[in-house]
Amino acid sequence: MKQLFISTFAAAVICCSALGQELKPGDVIWEFETGDMVQSSPAIGSDATIYVGSYDNKLYAINPDGSKKWAFETGNYVLSSPAIGSDGTIYVGSEDNNLYAINPDGSKKWAFETGDEVHSSPAIGSDGTIYVGSGDNNLYAINPDGSKKWAFAAGGKVYSSPAIGSDGTIYVGSYDNNKLYAINPDGSKKWAFETGNYVLSSPAIGSDGTIYVGSEDNNLYAINPDGSKKWAFETGDEVHSSPAIGSDGTIYVGSEDNNLYAINPDGTKKWAFDTGDDVNSSPAIGRDGTIYFGSLDGNLYAIKSSSIGPADSPWPMFGQNAQRTGRAPSPVPDKIQINTSSKFASPFSLTFETKSDSTYKIEASDDLKKWGEIGEVQGTGSSVKFTDWRKAIFQQQYYRLKLVE
Repeated sequence: MKQLFISTFAAAVICCSALGQELKPGDVIWEFETGDMVQSSPAIGSDATIYVGSYDNKLYAINPDGSKKWAFETGNYVLSSPAIGSDGTIYVGSEDNNLYAINPDGSKKWAFETGDEVHSSPAIGSDGTIYVGSGDNNLYAINPDGSKKWAFAAGGKVYSSPAIGSDGTIYVGSYDNNKLYAINPDGSKKWAFETGNYVLSSPAIGSDGTIYVGSEDNNLYAINPDGSKKWAFETGDEVHSSPAIGSDGTIYVGSEDNNLYAINPDGTKKWAFDTGDDVNSSPAIGRDGTIYFGSLDGNLYAIKSSSIGPADSPWPMFGQNAQRTGRAPSPVPDKIQINTSSKFASPFSLTFETKSDSTYKIEASDDLKKWGEIGEVQGTGSSVKFTDWRKAIFQQQYYRLKLVE
């Protein structure tokens, strides 16, 4: 039921923003009825459209006011959570063994057939490659045109959803010998980490490259980038929840022992919040640090945390971001260096290529150690010009861009 609760929250956030209504916390803005249970987590498009799957075999596109935009019918249940490409294409798996690519107008772009059901939620690489697991024991890499790039054979079903590291490494759990796999971008195995039971949880990646994943052996594991164990945190029951990482490095994860845990970066317990039932929901972290998650006790919880938003990492939570787009950040120049032999004064302008519907933060430094944000621009799909209007004189200045989803 985790996705049902997150679905309600995500839809509510968009509706409040879109309609400008002043509502009290906990007020229902709208309800959208599908033909059966909703286990899929929603994804939110750049135009605020909400996409979510249902047991009635359909993927729904819902307008911010709660009205139906369209429904796309597959041949079986849609438990998979959708991902959204940079061009607006929606990708989702179905129990009919297919991964579907759906155009923003609801028409089918293509279908990629695997050998068994697709519970796994797709993840999209920065180059547009789509990664998804299948019950046929494979993780697939699929080109944007729907052709197979490669398949990685695990020894068991792949129901876990992939996460993508900054170097393109794909991390995914499997039923075979209870492993988390690290897979190179070319489809070869980098390493495998063995837990004590099935890995249904989907991994998250910290800003230092540490991989966090839950297991049915009751533990949350922290794994170094080389595949060695950093630590294990034991809960009182199975961990199906996918962890989320805050800006201060705190890891948040649910357990079937009814708790949401906050865990310090060194693996010690920070606190635990006890609900009335299993917490299989994967937490989402708002920009203000509020932790949102559901419980099988029937409640959606919002809890204040010490984190100020999610971690600045390639994959800090399930779906990569709070909108659950499942899309890796596009690469941007790490820094733009301006070197001069003589002093120069602002204003100084720099021009760079952008993607539409993206936000870029500009930071500046004079020593490559201390960075400060000096501006923000909206992507247009073409080059944009940013001018540093600060009244200052520099011997040298460095700029870097950060892409904000």
